[in-house]
Amino acid sequence: MPKESSERIDKFLWAVRIYKTRSIASEECRKGRIIINGVQVKPSRSVMKNEIIIVKKLAVVYTYRVIEPV
Repeated sequence: MPKESSERIDKFLWAVRIYKTRSIASEECRKGRIIINGVQVKPSRSVMKNEIIIVKKLAVVYTYRVIEPV
């Protein structure tokens, strides 16, 4: 059976250019502004296919569905 690929959430947010740098993405995770499936996550949390990511930026809340980890 093929292994399901995964990626760290901080690296994923940087790779898809939601944040300009990986360190900013990591900091936003630590501040609790990144939520996956209703749970605040740490920067090392893996992202899997079909998960829902909520990103809080200023007064706007963005919702993303992971189609395929980078």
